[in-house]
Parts: sequence; C-alpha cells; structure tokens
Amino acid sequence: MKAHELKFDQLVLALGSVTQFFGLPGVEENALTMKSLSDAVQLRNRLIAILETADTECSAGERRALLSVAVAGAGFAGVETLASINDFLRSSLRYYPNLSEADLQLRLIHPGDVILPELRARLGKYAQRKLEERGIEVLAHARVVSYDGTLIELGDGSRIPAETLIWTAGTTPNRLVGKLPCQIERGRVKVTAEMAVPDWPGVWALGDCALVPDLTTGKFCPPTAQHALRQGKVVASNVIAYVDGGPFRKFKFKTIGQLAAIGHRAGVASIFGVNISGFLAWWMWRTIYLSKLPRLEKKIRVALDWTLDLIFSKDLCQFLDVRREHRMTEEDQASEEAHMGAALRMAASQSR
Repeated sequence: MKAHELKFDQLVLALGSVTQFFGLPGVEENALTMKSLSDAVQLRNRLIAILETADTECSAGERRALLSVAVAGAGFAGVETLASINDFLRSSLRYYPNLSEADLQLRLIHPGDVILPELRARLGKYAQRKLEERGIEVLAHARVVSYDGTLIELGDGSRIPAETLIWTAGTTPNRLVGKLPCQIERGRVKVTAEMAVPDWPGVWALGDCALVPDLTTGKFCPPTAQHALRQGKVVASNVIAYVDGGPFRKFKFKTIGQLAAIGHRAGVASIFGVNISGFLAWWMWRTIYLSKLPRLEKKIRVALDWTLDLIFSKDLCQFLDVRREHRMTEEDQASEEAHMGAALRMAASQSR
C-alpha cells in the first residue's frame, strides 16, 4: 500500500472498535460478525441460502444441521440479532414446503446467569423467557472455546451443531490505538474531560477508542452510541474553540436509558431507571432509532418501510455484494501505524 503524508492542524481520533475473538481456534475464520451493514447483508444472504438448500435436502438430519444457528454473546447485539433471525426464519418457512419449525435449532450462548447483563436482572429474565417461548434455546454459563464451521465446542467439553455461528461476544479498540505515542489505558486513548489527548495539543479522541472520564459518576464513560454522538458535538465545539482561542467545553452526560428489541414486536427498556417491557418498549425502541436518522426524507422512507413490513411478508431476495473487503498485510498495518505516530509527533512539535 502506498503511503501518504497529510499535514494537519488538528486531529480527531475516532477509530472505533473491532471484533474481539480472544484467539479462540476457528472462531475468527468461520464465524460471522455483526458490526456493520455489510455484516447484516451477509447474514441475511446466508439465512436465505440455507433455507433454499435445506428445502431440497432429503435427509431430515441434514436439514436440521443446515438450520442450526447459534449466537455467542447475550448483550444487546447478540439478543437483537438472534431475535431477528428467529422472526425471519419462522416467517419464511411457509414458502418452503419441505421445512417445518421442528427443523430449526436456534441457540443463544452466554456465560452469565441471565441475558442482557447491561439491563436490570428482571428485564433480562423477561427477555430470556420470551426468547425461550419462541423456540430459542438459551445456554447459560456456557463459553465457546472453538468452532470448526459445523461444531461448537463449549468450555465444559460438550459440542453442539451449528452451521452458522454469529459472534457478538466481545469488542476491542482498533489495534492502531495501541501503537499511538500517547497515553493508553485499558486499550483506549486516555483523554481529559474536554476530550483532548494529554501532551498532544490539537489532538482529540472520542468514541470506542477513547477512555473518557465520566463527570457524573467519577468513573469512565461506557462505549455506547448515545455517548459517542454527544462526544462528537463536544469535540466539534472544542475544535472551533481551539482555533478561536475560546474556552473548551467539558463532556458531561448521564445515560438516558437502554433499549433492546427481542423480536415479535416486543422489547425491553430501562429509561431513567424505569423498567418497561413488551410492545411499548419495542415501540419506543423503533421511535428513538427513527428520530436519530438524518434528514426528514430518510425518516419518512424508513417509517413507510416499517409500516409495510407490518402488512406484507418478508422479501426473500438475496442482495449480491460484489465488493471485497480490503485486508491489509502486516507490512501495510505497520506502515500505517508508523505514519500515524509520526504525524502525531509532527503535530505536537508544530503546536509547541
């Protein structure tokens, strides 16, 4: 990869996070992830493909093997993903005469007592009960130790079949963060309450890659979207203040609440400490996400699509993604890290 040097007066580090596989054998090579729109498209294509293949399979055992899907990780991403998969597969079965709900094997693997540990235990138990009522097997106190593409090995030595494993069991800050010549703590760039990187004038950091002090609790801000969105506004204000010589804003925000959709028009939510479950929580989840979309046109398009989705059946057409993800070689990554470090040092010397 050809290297480019870009001069700058200020730099904002918003490198985000990447999926953490913990070095488990076969997981990174064989499991799907759920961190981007491309991941969602790939998963949707996979589900349609296994429905098509299973419908023409003569062996009942092979059909069940093809339709075995597991999700590792019972946080928001894992629960919402498996709930959506469950709704999608069960609503699609009527178009495949050789398949039945008995062929589906959907499992949620997590190491804790109840799912959705970010919420209160009562909401987690409610969500777990609803998932189990809809045919999802919840495996508590279980950890994935390896995956070969067809079998998942758990920490207790047991093995469960899964032609599809979606990995949502961990994230880690972008590996480039650890190579930067600034203060790193817990794998993230340590910043001040103004989102500034200490000892590097004109350098800011936010989001999943930044360790931001939480002025409301005295701890650190969690890497959530509602924090990152507001951090972006504070950084933008401070970038302007840096140029104008004005005072910097401090980031101070208290979590409003957390919501999760658990499928079949149901959800769980904790808003300002108030627990909500069922249809109302699902409606709030959709309403809040709709409000966050940019531009009125986009909001109307999505609202119409959601409304039509309540009336008509799922579209079972696959989306062909001809783009190939670019995987950098170790030399490319080393070059990028070296240039980033050099750029930071140059910026610091110019600012001083």
